[in-house]
Amino acid sequence: MKTTIALVLGLSILSFYAFAAEDPTKDDAKVLVKEAVVYAKANGKDKFLNEVRSPSGKFHFKEGTNKGLYIFVYDEQGVVLAHGVRLELTGKNRWNDEDPDGKPWIRDWTDLVHQSGSGWINYKEYNPANKNMIMDKTSFVELLDGMIIGCGIYGK
Repeated sequence: MKTTIALVLGLSILSFYAFAAEDPTKDDAKVLVKEAVVYAKANGKDKFLNEVRSPSGKFHFKEGTNKGLYIFVYDEQGVVLAHGVRLELTGKNRWNDEDPDGKPWIRDWTDLVHQSGSGWINYKEYNPANKNMIMDKTSFVELLDGMIIGCGIYGK
């Protein structure tokens, strides 16, 4: 009995540390955006957007891959071109959307990429992996050929 309890406790601790080690970082998000930019340059806009939208695509949310990260792509007027988890947003203009604090994050990241080409932005957004709870989000965004390509992490 003590051996079983010790084994279960040990496995629980190991699982916790394995899970904690898998939490995505800002570096992970930035690397995924850079990979997406390389892919888009090599394969063209249409193939890239399809890769983001496809549930089997390398930039689409899948549990256990890319540390649960996904790519989102907007045009410079706030229209969602592709989203790696919320496919229903494709084609939607979110230019006037604001987070719960009134921050117009789509406009803010568009200004950011026009000024710097790429960078980080903080805002609040639904976390699809966490029962759609609104959480703090930090996203890395980069401008490529009229597309704003981004990836973010929650709660950091």
